[in-house]
Amino acid sequence: MSDFFNAYSRQDWEDLALETLSEKSIESLNEIADDGIEIKAIYSSEDQKLTNPAGIPGATPFIRGNKTSGHENGTWDIRALIDDSTPELANKAALNELLNGSTSLFIDSEKIGVESVNDLDKTLEDVFLNMTSIWFKPALKGTEVAKWMIELWDQRDIASSDRYGGLGIDPIGVNVRKGLQSDNPQKFSDLPDVIDRTGFSKAINIDSSFYPELGGSTSAELAYSLAVAVHYLRELEKTELEIETILQTMYFTYSSSSDQFMTIAKFRAARRLWTQITKECGATPENQKQSQHAVTSSNGMDKKDPWFNSFKATVAAFSAGIGGAEAITVIPFSFADEISGGESERRMARNTQLLLAEESHIGRVIDPAGGSWFVEQLTEHLAQKSWETFQNIESSGGIVEVLNSEQKIQDFLKIRGSSHE
Repeated sequence: MSDFFNAYSRQDWEDLALETLSEKSIESLNEIADDGIEIKAIYSSEDQKLTNPAGIPGATPFIRGNKTSGHENGTWDIRALIDDSTPELANKAALNELLNGSTSLFIDSEKIGVESVNDLDKTLEDVFLNMTSIWFKPALKGTEVAKWMIELWDQRDIASSDRYGGLGIDPIGVNVRKGLQSDNPQKFSDLPDVIDRTGFSKAINIDSSFYPELGGSTSAELAYSLAVAVHYLRELEKTELEIETILQTMYFTYSSSSDQFMTIAKFRAARRLWTQITKECGATPENQKQSQHAVTSSNGMDKKDPWFNSFKATVAAFSAGIGGAEAITVIPFSFADEISGGESERRMARNTQLLLAEESHIGRVIDPAGGSWFVEQLTEHLAQKSWETFQNIESSGGIVEVLNSEQKIQDFLKIRGSSHE
């Protein structure tokens, strides 16, 4: 039996591979990702030795996840996008999502047309706000929407301890997504009061989920998110808020694509990089964790083949779950037609996650990709590339300065095909 398990070296594999390469080199099998990261044809323990230890789940640098025990309920938060054209239609969709398996709501206030607390009240009519976490997509009137949500909590006598979700305040991200001047026009002076009244809800969202649509690479998306977060940290410190309070109210929204391994590595690398920054800020280990929300990317969706879009969304959700995202939003597959998904499309998007979570039990395994030589190496290289870009942004005056410079955007953020060009 011992002959059955002979050990073979990397050289043995290379010798066999060369026999079929017609005088080409082993390196010809390698690929170059859009970040300039080389993807080799095969990985081994020799590659693992080149990386830093990933640690254990629930411990710094949190590459393997924020909690030692994984998700409390055995799965991530299934966060349903609500973006219907009126408060009444949005309310119908929200109630349907909560009745059929979604665990929280992701409200697009701009598409719904929320212009007052009354509009928000109609949108969330019959939703038990003491039992449901409400998350908002960043909007131009982000601070106003946040104040309306607080007012609605007050009107419904929701105790501070029962207020959960995210208010979606992200002025820089909104400007970048809409192609506006990114001079951070919204002031932070009134945010301490907002944060004080949010209870367990978070207020500041660093959203880079739109990044693939601008042609940005994965490492550039991570670097952008870090730079925006650091800018917000500096601005909020001017309001005399404690660093721990600021970090507790921040959360990140990243894109999740059908590039399976790159997406897995992105969420793992993001946690490591954020830990590095918050540790330098003097934060306690508990506040060095990064709260992550994944939104499946609409980039590359095919208008002529919506069913294939559904397949891509499945892989994207799977990848985010494997990567350790705490919440996932699957965009209905008709999204590429710029039409809000109907009830059947919403059901498909929701059930995609329910099948992954409750049938495949993806969320019950902590960092299942951890220990893979390829994934660990890709995580390491992606983190290094992102950190280099982040440092370039900081040395160029910070994210606001870079976003207002045509040349610096091209040099450091690699945004292509956006309104900034």
